[in-house]
Parts: sequence; structure tokens; C-alpha cells
Amino acid sequence: MEHENQCFLPDVYGLWGIKSELKLILHGYQDPQSIGKRKAMLPRGLLFFGDPGCGKTLLTREYSKLFHCPVFEIEGNSEDVQKELVEVYEKASQEPMAIVVIDEMDKLVSKDDKLTRILQSQLDGFKLRLNVLTLATANERIAIPEPLLREGRFDRQFDVELDGKEETEEALRNFLAMAGVSLKEEDIPELVDEFHGDSPIHIRSAIFAAALRKGDACTMEDIIDSSYFLHCGTMPKKEELEVSRHTAIHEAGHAAFLHFYARCITYGRIYFTPDGGFTTIQRDKMTTSLESVNERIQCDLAGLIAEELLLGHHDYGSHSDLDDAHRRAYQLANMQAINGVGEHCLRSAYYEPSEKLSQIKVHSFEVACEKYVLHQYKLAKRRMRKIKKEVLRLALFLLKNKKASKQDIARILGPRKPLLRRKVERMVENGGEWWNVV
Repeated sequence: MEHENQCFLPDVYGLWGIKSELKLILHGYQDPQSIGKRKAMLPRGLLFFGDPGCGKTLLTREYSKLFHCPVFEIEGNSEDVQKELVEVYEKASQEPMAIVVIDEMDKLVSKDDKLTRILQSQLDGFKLRLNVLTLATANERIAIPEPLLREGRFDRQFDVELDGKEETEEALRNFLAMAGVSLKEEDIPELVDEFHGDSPIHIRSAIFAAALRKGDACTMEDIIDSSYFLHCGTMPKKEELEVSRHTAIHEAGHAAFLHFYARCITYGRIYFTPDGGFTTIQRDKMTTSLESVNERIQCDLAGLIAEELLLGHHDYGSHSDLDDAHRRAYQLANMQAINGVGEHCLRSAYYEPSEKLSQIKVHSFEVACEKYVLHQYKLAKRRMRKIKKEVLRLALFLLKNKKASKQDIARILGPRKPLLRRKVERMVENGGEWWNVV
């Protein structure tokens, strides 16, 4: 089955589960028997969401070609977007079969309730358009109003992300072949570990950049260095790079927390630039969103906590991690709809309150998020105290080598301790819900 899905949409790498479902939908629309009640059972809208660079637009473009029918795009750049939307659907409905594409739909509908209602009516309103299939992309699914996501509208939603190391390896090998780069077979598993969790566009760009600089002499290390370059924008020579104690301990704190305590996410590599250090994060999709967000918040705080424990204070460079922790708390608050603040409680609404949110609700939202971040800080600090020696050992390695691969980190920190894992499970069970702490 996986081999069949690899042959389907061959220019889109990985995403085998998504391809399997898309193939069924395509056959349903192309089957001449799909008329009447049977055609009414087919989905009217497909939503592809995920981080920028994950391949949503490529998937939409390649999939729409398979229908061999007119494709209409709603760009949202006209002065009257509402009129544009209605006109596009009127044109599409006049064809025997048509595709309507809406790129970055979250940006289009999140600020316009009337546009949302018009789109709803076009999808399943009084004039049922059984011959029109809508393909939409979004960076943030949470920014799309729930009425658009119910059955009969965008009821098929796909999280576009390489699922597991097998799909990452497929993308990696194809991009290597496209770039004309030949590596030793034993280098492939290490590269898969390095790129696991990265977007296809990042993998492709790292390989192409390395091939452009090194040509036929391109090695695994050249590709990894290109990945560092893409993340930070510059890659100074190792001997010219200065790494402070604060920065080394900070990044060691992130990696050590992930190594010993995380269940939903794991670390990639650590690298440094003149502006600071970075620890790449890899996410495991087979987790609950609540547990994953909790771990990300604690991981954000682990770096500054490591500085506090080993140096007595943290420096100004930790402010971005604090911002990230609060941003994730805002996201979780919106998902849980705490204190009566409902679906409009996005981060943008917090910074730019609209008429939908009273100042009292905004203040309640802020207080709840602050309490939640503080609670996660206390949990993370309790855990980090138990691994101070391991954090220091990794920090000394970083000061000397000025970078660390995933394999280096695992070797220096040693095996995960089962006792710590059991404690994590108890903490998640006892303190992982909003109503236990706010």
C-alpha cells in the first residue's frame, strides 16, 4: 500500500497516509457512477494545514492537476474580495467539474465574518454545488472559524507533515538524486536523524545549497553545515565564533530537558551564531496536543532555568524563549476556551483587542496565561535540578566544539533514566490540565 501511495503524486514526497485518502476522493469524483446520492457523499472541501514550507501549496497544485478540469483560484487581492469569491464559484458551477483553490485561507477569513458566511453558503448553501471541489491551505488551522470545519464544508482536514523517519528518508533520497549528490549509504541514517522533523523545503534547500558550493565533492557534513546556515543566515568559521558560558549552558539546558523528560518532542542539533545559540526541535505526531504544548512551554523555559541553576541568573538573551512560552500558553488558552474567552481568543486578539473581546475578558485571558506559564516554570525547575551535572557536561562540550549533533548530545548525556520518565508521567497526569492550575 505504501509503495502504491509513493507512485501516486510522485512529485510530492512522503505523506503516504494523506495520499491514500486523496486517491479515494479522486476516484470518487472520476467514477462515472458517482451521481445522485453517491456524489453527494463526496467531500466538498479539503483543507491542508501546517507550517510554512511543509508542502501544502505543492500538494494542492499537483492534486488539482489529476482531475483534468478547470481550476479557479481565489487570491483575495481584489478590492472586493466578497464579490470575487461569489463570482469564482458562479463560474466554477457552470463547468461539469471544477476545482476552486484558496491559498492561505486562514488569513482570508479570520478577520472577515461576512466573508466566512459567504464561503459557507457557497460550499453547502441553497445552491448545492456537487460539481465543485474546494482545496484550501492554511498555516494555522486554529485561526479558521469552526463553522467552516464542520461536515459538508471543510470536513476533510490534513496535517501536512512528513510522518516518521521513513517519509523523511524518501524526501531526502529524492532531493539528493535531484541535486546529483552521491553519499555513502551509511551516511543516510545519520542525515535522516538530522532532518527528522524538518520541512521538505528545508531539506531540499540544505541539499541544493551544499551541492551548489561543493559540487561532486559534497559530503554529509557539507549538507549539515548548509542546514545550519539556513537556520541562522550565516555560518562563521569555527575558530572565529565565540560562545559564552551563558549561551552554552542555555542550549545545554534545552537539549538535556528534551533528552531526559520529553515524550512528545525531541532534540535535533545545537549550533551557534554571533547572535546566540539554537537547539532544533523535532516533534512526534503520535501525541495529544495538550501534552505536546506543555512540553514545549517547559522546554522554552529550560534554557533560562539552566542558567539560573548553574550561574545564579539568566541574561537578556532569554527573552525570546519567554515570549515563545507565553505564545504557546495563549494558543492553549484558545484551545481550552478558559474563563469564558471563546474561539476568537487568538494571539492577535490579545495584542489588538477587537470588539468581540471586552477588556475584562482580555485581562482574564492574560492573568490565566501568566499563571499557567509560572506553573510550568516551577515544574520544569524541579526537574532541571536533578540533571545539573548532565547539563554542565554538555555545556563544556559545546564551549569546546561550538556545535553538537544529535548523536553527540545522546552520547554525552547518556541513556535516559526510567525513574525520571515515570515521574514525568505522574506530573503530566496531575498537573497537565488548565482547571488544575487556574
